[in-house]
Amino acid sequence: MIAFFAVFVGHVPQFGGCENNCCHLPHDPTTSQVAYLKGSGGVEYGIDDLKGKPLDFNFVFKKEYDPSTFSIYAGCGGCASERPLYWDEPLSLPLDLPDTYSPAKFESFTQHSYYELLPKGAARQVLPAQLANCSSHHVSLRIVLHGNATEEITWGAVVGCEGLECERFEIVELLSFPIYTIRTHAGWNDAAWTLVVLALAVPLLMALIFWYWWEGWLVFCVPQAPSYPRMLARARPGVPWSELKTVCWVESPRLLLYALATWAIAVDILETFAHFALATRDVPGDDRGIAIFAFWYGIKWLLLLCVALPWMWAREVPDSQWRNYHWGIVCAWDDGLGPFSPFWAHGFWCLPEICLGLASFFVGAGFYVYPVAITLAGVVRLVQWARGPALLTQPCKSTIYISPEMDDTACGYIHTHPPSLFMS
Repeated sequence: MIAFFAVFVGHVPQFGGCENNCCHLPHDPTTSQVAYLKGSGGVEYGIDDLKGKPLDFNFVFKKEYDPSTFSIYAGCGGCASERPLYWDEPLSLPLDLPDTYSPAKFESFTQHSYYELLPKGAARQVLPAQLANCSSHHVSLRIVLHGNATEEITWGAVVGCEGLECERFEIVELLSFPIYTIRTHAGWNDAAWTLVVLALAVPLLMALIFWYWWEGWLVFCVPQAPSYPRMLARARPGVPWSELKTVCWVESPRLLLYALATWAIAVDILETFAHFALATRDVPGDDRGIAIFAFWYGIKWLLLLCVALPWMWAREVPDSQWRNYHWGIVCAWDDGLGPFSPFWAHGFWCLPEICLGLASFFVGAGFYVYPVAITLAGVVRLVQWARGPALLTQPCKSTIYISPEMDDTACGYIHTHPPSLFMS
């Protein structure tokens, strides 16, 4: 999933779209890449592209197919021609294949398992000496299905070494990582339906949470009040926040953007876990990919908090509170680093919010919706912070409420002043 970390542990993927099932990978053979294919086909390079260096390669499979139903070729010859069948006969001998596969491995960033057949070492290299007398201008990696094959083989041709020096992504490829993930879930895990189901189910779950714990429609509104709605609600037990006097609730486009971002990252989190569960059924528990997955999966939960918490603070802290706030080291729920302190709702948080949104484009989070929504929310917040508060165009219908218990002591007394329309 997270493309930033895939720079260090992943291959640049290519999904089909190759003429006659013969792929020309976008980078030179020193960059770690993989072309996902079905059936007979392969990838080819010009021999000159190797520059006299060995070609590192591998073949990975969706499942443990019977090795007697196909042959693997790596060496002299291309995989496409001008012949009517658009297919060159291999100019190299087929590789000797083991009878059994290595244990399944887990690809943590696109959540799929794969099987390797060839052993590590010389079996995964084409050496320059093997191409010295090649009559073709090409070198290829290819699979040819035999007549006894009972099913179509889904496989990947991997090029490049396994070290960090071979694992490189360009900007466009990083931005394309959500597309890679979706296509892998559909083509390799055969479960494209999970994204559709979750995209529809998450809004229903969010609506249920809003209805019971977040005052329903008020999740899209900010309070305009001289004090905290939560504090005022304590003075009137059982009274819905929407009926609190002295509080005017104003619709906020920023909160709508937070809702979109929350929906997107929540779908992403559930989709990721669903395919983790699907892909690791046959993967050993000590596989390195599972440990990497646990690390960046936790980062996705942090991204959820990065939008859910500002959303909460925006509807908990009125504009008048954070604009006049001067931070201090105080231990209180509504001051310092307290959970409902105006410090967390202050406008200057728009700057890290915008940076987070832009960075999210490069980590594949939230299928593009999350980074777009949180970036726009930061921009809206920046504009509102710079413009300052504005008076309500219409007077608030609320009236001052003073709890009888508080009236004698003046504790919690609410002073009146014109509320503002500024949407925090």
